[in-house]
Amino acid sequence: MKISIQFKDLQVTASDRQRIEDAIRLALTRFAPLIHGLTATISDENGPRGGVDKTCRLVVRLHAGTVVVNEQASAVMAAVTQAAERAARSVARIHHRAVDARQTVPNARRRRRAVPSASDRHVSQDFDEAAIS
Repeated sequence: MKISIQFKDLQVTASDRQRIEDAIRLALTRFAPLIHGLTATISDENGPRGGVDKTCRLVVRLHAGTVVVNEQASAVMAAVTQAAERAARSVARIHHRAVDARQTVPNARRRRRAVPSASDRHVSQDFDEAAIS
């Protein structure tokens, strides 16, 4: 799973960057085969004034579409953790819907095959006519 992390108006150390990447990987690692790419954009809206202004935006590109999650918190790691958890739930939901859709299609095909075809009905009608004569 390839992760691209971008920072806007925020200075982070290499160890903080690694912790952010690890938090994202931890939340989404079980869906790694489904994920084409992931972009994390982390920004500080108010600068040094503080407050609930750290924003994490995760864009997860999947085979079945794209998941976009935005979270705000007072600390960078809190925003990243919340966004990663929400993204994992969304990816799981999309994956389960796709699996459910694949499982219902074969059942519908089996039901259709159980109905006699026109050629089967014709054979049984010929047999009934022969029995009556």
